[in-house]
Amino acid sequence: MDRDTLLPAGFSDKIFPRAQKNSLIIENIVNFFLNYGYLRISPPLIEFEETLLNQGPGLVLKNNSFRVMDPISKKMMAVRSDMTTQISRISSKRLAHYPRPLRLSYSGEVLRVNPSGLKLERQIAQVGAEIIGDITCDLEIEIIIIGLKVLKELDVGDLTLDLNYQNLRLNFFKSIYELPDSDLFIKAIEKKDINFLKNRNFPNKNNILNIIEASGKFISKNDFLERLNQDNKKNIYLLHLLKVSSSLQKIFKKLDIVIDPLEKSTFDYHYGLTFTIFSKSLHGSIAKGGTYKTINEEDATGISLYIDLLGEIKNIFLEKEKVLLEQNDFKNAENLIKKGYQVLFFKNFNNDFVNYAKSMNCKYIFKNNKLTRV
Repeated sequence: MDRDTLLPAGFSDKIFPRAQKNSLIIENIVNFFLNYGYLRISPPLIEFEETLLNQGPGLVLKNNSFRVMDPISKKMMAVRSDMTTQISRISSKRLAHYPRPLRLSYSGEVLRVNPSGLKLERQIAQVGAEIIGDITCDLEIEIIIIGLKVLKELDVGDLTLDLNYQNLRLNFFKSIYELPDSDLFIKAIEKKDINFLKNRNFPNKNNILNIIEASGKFISKNDFLERLNQDNKKNIYLLHLLKVSSSLQKIFKKLDIVIDPLEKSTFDYHYGLTFTIFSKSLHGSIAKGGTYKTINEEDATGISLYIDLLGEIKNIFLEKEKVLLEQNDFKNAENLIKKGYQVLFFKNFNNDFVNYAKSMNCKYIFKNNKLTRV
């Protein structure tokens, strides 16, 4: 590659047909959210560092955010690495007077210092929805259903939903953090190293081991409860997870639901229910979300979908059949577009227009007021 076309690691040009496919996916997702009353907002790509990163969810995004000096104000600015922190600001300030629950949707690019997951991209297209207000179990279920339904609308199949609960994890880990070798225990819990944990003494040992052994595919509420010990059966966080799982199972009977209460959230600003959606046909998580606090300590829950992964689905949208016609023949072009075709102009039909039509994947030529197949 020439030096003058070399891009930094983690950045790439999105060209046809990938760029067009991603745009269509975003458009369809945002319109889907709009049908359910999610108001579209569009925050700026860059903000003052003190605004973007010093409050709410932004506090935990500092180390993954690019900075730049604003030559006008001479103040440091930060490029967003996740749009949730901007939703937090807008809902808390600009839209503080709107009735709750407030439903918002967004789309845009985010930049990250370090790539996440198996992908190496540091510029990511993100689209999502948020609910702000008194977040109940029903609203958490709503945001997950919205995500699952929009993926179904995009014909993404073989979905798996992982459910976690950050307050449960933090509650159990609080006393473990005080141990001299706390990192060792936490890694063992995250890796589900049962043999190591059974041979060690640590706080909440029996309950933690019981949760690890009970974790896995959700069959039914009763089935999961039977695997819990008496203490865990009374745990409000576990009961919350089971309620959400049962509700989703009734709606999506073929959905694989996995309960893993001690799994760590990708973003540390979540405190309540968190979830990740996977598809067997795609590599990595295609959507993530959960419950968190905004900058004015208001409850919120949301979902983010990652378009670059969704763009890997084959034939997600049917391409329109292309028609080649005379340059600037807009009258016939508009009629063809209304009939569902895509048009391409060609300057001189007396030259080699057939080969050009084939090279541009045009199935038809419009000449002498007649549509002819190539």
